[in-house]
Amino acid sequence: MRSYIYYFLLLTVILAACGKDDRLMYKEDPRIYFSKFATNPDSTDYSFGVKPATLMTDTVYLTLRIMGTATDKDREIKLTIADSSKAKAGYHYNIGPLVMPANAYEVKVPVYLYRKPGLKDSIVTIDFTVVDSKDFKPGYGDKPGLSVYDRLHYKISFNDQLLKPASWDSRLAVSFGVYSATKFKFMIQVTGKTDWNSTIFPGDQNFLIQTVKLALYNYEQANGPMLDENGVRVVFP
Repeated sequence: MRSYIYYFLLLTVILAACGKDDRLMYKEDPRIYFSKFATNPDSTDYSFGVKPATLMTDTVYLTLRIMGTATDKDREIKLTIADSSKAKAGYHYNIGPLVMPANAYEVKVPVYLYRKPGLKDSIVTIDFTVVDSKDFKPGYGDKPGLSVYDRLHYKISFNDQLLKPASWDSRLAVSFGVYSATKFKFMIQVTGKTDWNSTIFPGDQNFLIQTVKLALYNYEQANGPMLDENGVRVVFP
């Protein structure tokens, strides 16, 4: 009887150990995904139109993060570009090295954007998808309805136009009034801020408001009223 109990306990220990090893192997399965933020989870919108005319190339970054443990060697990342993408590789953009450095859990991959004539009247996109490489499998995509994040896809849209910020009517109009291209360009010039769609904290918002009001006052003292593209005087509330 004692021998049966002994063998039963031994078998239990072995099975438990195997289960533990299986779980450890699963946790170490190397995977990778796009690391995103609540302020801009799915895409980056970029415009050369808010940049100096002399700027012909600029860089945006794809942030990728691993699941599992960092290793002591560089590892290959692989992304594909969807057929729906309008931007042409080598003409509109190039991608930097797709490598997760040794001992790193996260990397920022540069995407070099080029200012081309056609961007004056069109918006082009690059649609990225994480796929299998020799070192990583795709990480995870959140289930629809549970999160705004999809961590296996990312889109970059860019142009060379001075476009009205998507958040103007919902957030910016309260502080800066009715939109016009002339007003918006003036705001960019005097504040140096080019991204007006991201979250603006109250302290920064107050600083921006005071900066544009003072700059407009100084402009009017030297030049008289500023008129926008429709002949309407530029004012701030």
